[in-house]
Formats: sequence, structure tokens, C-alpha cells
Amino acid sequence: MVLAWFGLWYLTPGLLSDGAGRLVTDDAALSTLFEIVLALMLAIGLVLSHRGYSRELFARSRTCWFYALPIATVIALPFHYGLELPVTLYLFWMTVSVLWQDYLTFGLLQKYLAERLTTSRALIVSAVIFWAGHAIFLPDAFAPAQGLPSLAILALGLVLASLRIWLTTLHVILALHLTFYFVFA
Repeated sequence: MVLAWFGLWYLTPGLLSDGAGRLVTDDAALSTLFEIVLALMLAIGLVLSHRGYSRELFARSRTCWFYALPIATVIALPFHYGLELPVTLYLFWMTVSVLWQDYLTFGLLQKYLAERLTTSRALIVSAVIFWAGHAIFLPDAFAPAQGLPSLAILALGLVLASLRIWLTTLHVILALHLTFYFVFA
């Protein structure tokens, strides 16, 4: 289960400068688009093959109102956006990437762990795996030698895993994660 998570996490769009998209093209925009479409197709496959989990993770609730945050930040995004890729590609990229990361980690992985471990252990293990994914694939930013950023990503994992247990759905996690990327683009 954990090895499968790391294998799928590797396919996170834009995670690596030499990710799956670079096998197809050296063009940054096309490479990113390839990785987005690949992750989206895999995510759809996972949602369809895990319908029971997905029904719970994406159940309608009052927390859906949190999606107003990323929608509001999207309106301001073109005024402060400073990356090379077109802003529309960035929106598509971050939306799929966030869905992919959060569904894999705080959705499927945490659900599988909760079936095998106590709630508190599932929370801790999913947070540590979330941190490990960042530390392994983005060592210049999140490896233990980086100190505070490494601890911050572990703390974030603990907070997001706790939110998932407390709220049962992914809506707040997705909304906050998207808002972060849209504000700091």
C-alpha cells in the first residue's frame, strides 16, 4: 500500500523537473499538460474503482462552501501571477495536482491505514508518509537537513490528516490547498 502510494505520488503533475512529461517532450507547457492529463486519468480510474471511499470523501456537506476561497483567489490570480506557464494551464495544473495529492494521501491512503490501525496511528502514519513524499522527491526544499521547512511539511501533514478525520470529507483540505497555490503563484 505504501509502495503503491510512493509510485503514484511520483506521478504528481509538476513534482519533478524530469517527471513523466519529460519522457514525451522537452517543452515545459506540453510536459506539464501531459502530466496533468495522466494524473487526471489515473484519478478518475481510482475514484471509479474506489466508489465507496470516494462517496464518503466527496460527500455533500456544509464544508463545500470552503470552495469559495479558491474561487475568490482565482479572480485575483491573473493580477499577481508570475510564472512562465500560461495562467490557464497553471489553474488546470494546480487543480489536478491538489486533487491528486489530497485524494491519494488524505483520502485513499488514510482510509486504508484506518482499516488496519487505530485512528491516531493512521493519522500519524499518513502525515509521516506525506512528509516522506516531500522529503524524498523534493529534498532541496523538505529533506530533514532543511530544518524548519521539513518540520513545517510534517506539521501540515498532521493538520490535514486531522481535518480529514474530523470532517470525514476532503472538501476543506482541497479548498485550503488550492487557495494556497492560487495566492502564492
